[in-house]
Amino acid sequence: MGKPIIGILSSRSDIPIPGGQIISIEYANIAYCQAVVRAGGTPILLPVMSEQDLAEQMFSLCDGMLFPGGVDVDPRFYGEAPDPMIGTIDSNMDRFWLYALQFAQARRLPVLGICRGMQLVNVGLGGSLYQDLARRGVPSYLHSQKQNRDYLMHEVQIQPGSRLGALLGEEPVYTNTIHHQCVKAVGKGLKLVAQTGDGVPEALESEDGQIMLVQWHPEALLEAEPRMRRLFEDLIHRCKGEKQ
Repeated sequence: MGKPIIGILSSRSDIPIPGGQIISIEYANIAYCQAVVRAGGTPILLPVMSEQDLAEQMFSLCDGMLFPGGVDVDPRFYGEAPDPMIGTIDSNMDRFWLYALQFAQARRLPVLGICRGMQLVNVGLGGSLYQDLARRGVPSYLHSQKQNRDYLMHEVQIQPGSRLGALLGEEPVYTNTIHHQCVKAVGKGLKLVAQTGDGVPEALESEDGQIMLVQWHPEALLEAEPRMRRLFEDLIHRCKGEKQ
């Protein structure tokens, strides 16, 4: 096959433009696109669609999917009322992303989820989230850094024998951290394969190798921690049916 096509789920926002008007945009951080290109893939943006036939037409172009970072997941999708500490949510966007996950599962498309993407996929597989780290009931490290996104902020311990360990090595690795929520109950078919010293889940993966999920932002660390390139290379290899 040629270069695998990686569908990147878009986020939505309203932004002001000159003249005082407001427009709605669909977007993805360019760092995700660049990471896919550097790994040998072709990125395409998947804008939010309410029409399932149009969504499926877009999804059918993809050899794999990247679920990126973004706003909080609406807690209605894991059976909770909104906590006062929750951030911005967009339930229509959540529904589109969840439908993309269903499509990926049905077609056996490889998935890489990052930050919100990890949380959304976990919810889509029946898991749940802490709506804020303060709700864990135990002290947490700083998980929403003020430094630039390429700053290596905290250490993550990786489970020996995991796919993630085979990719990054089983020694602890330093990552960035840009989140205020985290996984509570792990979704069906997923297993916890990395966490910080305070017990916050930092990576999940599926037993069958289809899904890899990380809480940090590897797309911002391609130079600061070159091992992070392997997560995107692994996605491309999985799309080609190759083993790392």
